[in-house]
Amino acid sequence: MQIRNKYFLAPVIFPPNADLNTTRVYRLAPAIIPSILGETYVLNSHAGPSKLAKFLIRSGAIKVVYGYRDPRDCILSILEYSSRALPQYSNEFLLINTLEKAVKYFEQYINIWKDWTKVGDILVLKYEEMHSDYELCVENIVRYLNLEIPDTKIKELSQMYLPQQKPKDGVKIHFEHGRTNRFRENFNEEELSNINEKFHDVLQEMKYEL
Repeated sequence: MQIRNKYFLAPVIFPPNADLNTTRVYRLAPAIIPSILGETYVLNSHAGPSKLAKFLIRSGAIKVVYGYRDPRDCILSILEYSSRALPQYSNEFLLINTLEKAVKYFEQYINIWKDWTKVGDILVLKYEEMHSDYELCVENIVRYLNLEIPDTKIKELSQMYLPQQKPKDGVKIHFEHGRTNRFRENFNEEELSNINEKFHDVLQEMKYEL
C-alpha cells in the first residue's frame, strides 16, 4: 500500500490487498505509472484480461500469476462471505443468500478463467496445487518473475502464507480455511449433483473430479 499512497492511487487501488477491480484502461493505466517510474509492486484482481492488460503482458511491462480454484469450493466461499456485511462488499454480493444465486454469480468467473487461460506468457496455478505442493508453486512464481532473492529470504516470505496457517492480528489470508474440497462436506447430494451437471464440461477442462 506504500505505492498506493506515494503515487496518490487511492481512487484506483483499493485495500486491503492492493485490489484492482478491473483491468480496463481507466484503472490499469494509472495503476502502472509507478512501474514506468521504476517501482516494483504487486496488484490483486479478480477481473479478466482487458486489451490493455494483454498488450502489457506481450510487451513484458507486466507479469501475471493467475490462480484458479475448484468452482464448487468457490461457490461455497461465495455463500459464506456474502453473509458478512463488510464495507468492501457490494450490495449485489450481499444479496447472494441461496445456492442458485451463488451459482449464477460465479458464472462470470468461469468466463474470466477461460479468458485468462487463453493468454500466453502468464503463469497459471491451481489453488489445490498450492496446498499439495506449496514449495514448488513458490519456486515456479520466483522463476517466472525472474526474481533474484536469496533462498533464505524466499523461505522466510513463503512461511507467512503457508496453507492451514491461521490469520494473525485480524489479517486475512487466502489460505484462511487451509483446506480443499470443503464443498463435499457442505453441499448435500442433490446440490452437488446440480452443480456438477451445471459445470460438468468446465470441471473436466480444469481437471477436477466430479
